[in-house]
Amino acid sequence: MKLRKILIIDDEFPAGYLIKINLEAEGYEAVLALSGEEALEKARTSAPDLITLDVLMPEMDGFEVLEALKRDKGLNSIPVMMISVINGIRKKRGIQMGAVDYLFKPIDFDNLLNKIRGLEMDKSPP
Repeated sequence: MKLRKILIIDDEFPAGYLIKINLEAEGYEAVLALSGEEALEKARTSAPDLITLDVLMPEMDGFEVLEALKRDKGLNSIPVMMISVINGIRKKRGIQMGAVDYLFKPIDFDNLLNKIRGLEMDKSPP
């Protein structure tokens, strides 16, 4: 199954925009949200197939956004890849909360694409 639409959540516009334009260059539809509240709204209205979620954001951090996504019956089945500059225990926490992967900044775009393609393979019918 092709993951066509990807919601990118990152409070730093340059970082989020860079992911967006690279995904669009690969044929994906990409939607950018710059805050946790905007992310939840866009997740509900744009029906993404995948979400990339920055951890360190003001007001509502990535873990709070992930928790809200997992509580929402209309959104809890959307796979979420967390992205952060911070390693260690936060990675474990993200995976325990339901993230399908945890990537580190600066983003290696080839690695991100490989992870997305791996998810597409996992969702393909046998």
